[in-house]
Amino acid sequence: MPLTKDEKKISLYEQVYLTIKDHIIKGVFSPGQKLVESKLVNLLNTSRTPIREALRRLEMEGLVVSQPSQGAEVTNFTKEALTDLFECNSVLEGLAARKAAENIDYESIVQLEECLFLAKKYFEQDKLDEVVVKNTLFHETILNSSDNLTVIHMMRLIKSQVLAYRSFISSYKFRSTFMDEHWEIFQAIKNREPDKAEELMKKHIMNDYIAIDTQIGNYFN
Repeated sequence: MPLTKDEKKISLYEQVYLTIKDHIIKGVFSPGQKLVESKLVNLLNTSRTPIREALRRLEMEGLVVSQPSQGAEVTNFTKEALTDLFECNSVLEGLAARKAAENIDYESIVQLEECLFLAKKYFEQDKLDEVVVKNTLFHETILNSSDNLTVIHMMRLIKSQVLAYRSFISSYKFRSTFMDEHWEIFQAIKNREPDKAEELMKKHIMNDYIAIDTQIGNYFN
């Protein structure tokens, strides 16, 4: 069935939003870069209205900032913002792990274990893009298994900013202990140990913060 006029409008707005967001997360639009409406119109072959709507949504997600009379720009990185972001991330992902240990079903446990096996396999084969995919699915499965819609919504917003920080680090490497940490988190969730799952996840996220902070420390100096 063909899309209605309203459905086509919604689809266009969503496409524009997702394209700009993807460009920010992947570093095509760099931190502090001006997002000039006229250039975005030409780049995306659309009108100004969906561009403005997309920029408003991205501002709510923390990926874009608007300055009075200066327009919008990609959010610039600061040491304080990085710290705040990962502190919030650790608390929310820790809560998600706690709730997952209480609520996870059998199918999701199987999916988590599959993610771990495949991530290890791809890592050994130096297929790092595939490792990223499986690691992302690992965290997404835990989040969805929390059955907490508020946490899921808040994590969606934070994840976009985390990905933007990661893309800024062209030399980012996986930490040597990340896979062991994932296995420990998985075991705690599988064994229905909410306290342990929460603590392990919080520590895991803050270890990521330390690694990222170390690698981009010179940027803030």
